[in-house]
Amino acid sequence: MRLPITLAQLPTLAKQIAEREYRLVFGKPTEPVFRLCYFSCQSYFPYLYCALHSLVQTVLSSRLEVLVFSDTDMPLSDAQSEALMALPLPVRVIPWPKSVGWGAEQIGWIWRAYALACEGLSDNDFVARIDSDVFFFNDRIFRAMARSPAEFVGDGHYVDFEYCQGGAYFLRVSAARAVLKYLESNDLTQVLAQAQIGVEDRAVMHFARQVGLKTWMTCFMMFPDELRNAGGLTAISRFKFSCLHFTSKNKAGMIDAYMAGVLPPGDQLAFRSVLGTP
Repeated sequence: MRLPITLAQLPTLAKQIAEREYRLVFGKPTEPVFRLCYFSCQSYFPYLYCALHSLVQTVLSSRLEVLVFSDTDMPLSDAQSEALMALPLPVRVIPWPKSVGWGAEQIGWIWRAYALACEGLSDNDFVARIDSDVFFFNDRIFRAMARSPAEFVGDGHYVDFEYCQGGAYFLRVSAARAVLKYLESNDLTQVLAQAQIGVEDRAVMHFARQVGLKTWMTCFMMFPDELRNAGGLTAISRFKFSCLHFTSKNKAGMIDAYMAGVLPPGDQLAFRSVLGTP
């Protein structure tokens, strides 16, 4: 069984948690808008609905807006889109080419989505990539970012802090605009080929380094084996992490974990009834 945190990582992990807690206590509070980008499709609706539902339950202290980029090859149905927009969140559903994040074409569409997401925001706001299989169980990372000078925030603990892993990462709008300007003057296919990169999360880390972004590679995203090893969302898990990225191929466990660890029992029947929306 893979140990989620090796002994070699412990000093870095401890440092990152200490920095996060320092920001929460001593950082200057601000009130940025967090515009969250989800790239999803019809078959992923139950997980996407769970992901957005978790924001309503747990991320109460931040100004959130949600853009759902609906895969035009397998678009969300009208009923599914209406269910998302019925949540007490500002949600827009936008038809969009497939953007899973593999190869230059899909990575290009992801950055076009970020360009759209930046429209109307100030430089100090944030745009974010959040996967449909990520649900939040506290808002600590949002509050820490609002008190941090970082321009690019992601989780690196599961890949030995080599890069900010996909699933959830955040770009200050000024940083996203700097990368977009860089991409305007450089051929994306050539940049990725030269760097030998074919996947989106490694690409965004490469772009961040190219334009000199102030990166905070921290720890806030839990993974299924960590959930299993911890025995669920324990007090320690909730202190270390803010969300669960349910990367397992069988994602039914995401719904179970959310209902067991986040959703009040009285809300579970209504929540379940929406998941089967065709």
